Amino acid sequence: MSQQEMNSDVLVRVSHMGLWIALATILYAGSGMLLILLGGPELAEAARIGLVLLPIGTAIALGALRMKAGKVNCINSPQMCAVLNDELRQRALGLGYRNGFFASMVATVAIATILSIAGVAKAPAVMMVAVVMVGVAAMLGSVLYHDR
Repeated sequence: MSQQEMNSDVLVRVSHMGLWIALATILYAGSGMLLILLGGPELAEAARIGLVLLPIGTAIALGALRMKAGKVNCINSPQMCAVLNDELRQRALGLGYRNGFFASMVATVAIATILSIAGVAKAPAVMMVAVVMVGVAAMLGSVLYHDR
């Protein structure tokens, strides 16, 4: 498809695919790090092997996204700039940032309480990974939910 043939719905779908890839990557990497920090030696080794495959999966996903988008996915194209600067997209981003912030604040309190009661040895690292993963996942999920 050429740039003239691309309509805004196709560009929004391409943008959503990129957000889904980012969400899946964050969840995969965060889960792997939590398995390394909390799991036993066998589970940590399996998680390390799984994390080695992360760049390969990301490259395949981004390649598929690039094949679907063609040359229109370029951020400098006027059509993609119009989609990204759309007021519905800006509203969805604002809601996503707000929801991600509040999810991070609630997760910090909840995870700190759980880790202090459980007596986890690597509590600061576990808390950091879990809070970042929850906050970013809430932000991306909220943007995907609220966007058109």
